[in-house]
Amino acid sequence: MRIRSIIQNERGFTLLESLFQLLIFILFASISLLIIIWFHHIYALDDMKDEVNWELFIYDLHQYNEFSASGIVIGTKQLQLEMINDLDGRYFIVGKSDKHLRKTTNRGGNEIMLPYVKDWDLVVKGNEILMKVVMEDGTTRERKMVLPKAP
Repeated sequence: MRIRSIIQNERGFTLLESLFQLLIFILFASISLLIIIWFHHIYALDDMKDEVNWELFIYDLHQYNEFSASGIVIGTKQLQLEMINDLDGRYFIVGKSDKHLRKTTNRGGNEIMLPYVKDWDLVVKGNEILMKVVMEDGTTRERKMVLPKAP
């Protein structure tokens, strides 16, 4: 008898309950759309970060090259730049180690100049160098640079 009275009291959703659930569904749908748009922007920022790192690496390398007396390529993987009027006789070597391009000096120490590099190759034609870099994500970047000639 008791079960029969419980079943007879269930009348379903009222209009107000249905509108409230519809409102909640629309709210979650709009939040989901915003999250999808944000993910798109996050991936775009990641690509932009790699491009900015590449341009900063090229800028730094040009600055060192501008103040160098001479530059030579060691093999096809290292670039050595000797500084102008350096009383300590310092020179810098830019080469690949692990996953990064690093600048090391003959006086000790190193600095990461370009992170997450898969391969780095230098092609020499006279005093002009073509740098080819393959990043970890597979993108390839190239840039030409003119080295100063040794006196």
